Amino acid sequence: MARYKDTIIRKDKNFQRYLSTEEYPIFTKKDTDVLIVGKYGQRMDTLANQYYGSPELWWIIARANSELFDGGLHLKTGKEYRIPTDLSETGEEFITGGGQIGNVTGS
Repeated sequence: MARYKDTIIRKDKNFQRYLSTEEYPIFTKKDTDVLIVGKYGQRMDTLANQYYGSPELWWIIARANSELFDGGLHLKTGKEYRIPTDLSETGEEFITGGGQIGNVTGS
């Protein structure tokens, strides 16, 4: 699978192969973050597509709102969510593998 292409493959003492654990960056609160209130039917992947240009970056919103994340993509209705817009310090290299990330947009 493409999402595992950069993951390190390790072997245990019995020479069984397994994928190493990925450490995701922490997105601290910033004045540039966008705050939204979850509406019925809203999902993190559609918000990621709206703000970052890719639904695959849904995990950024999940990581920034870890206290609300229950493993699903749907937002909890009426709860406030933070969408990080400045990814330059913590997430840019992780997201792009060292490349540049585009401007974060949204409406």
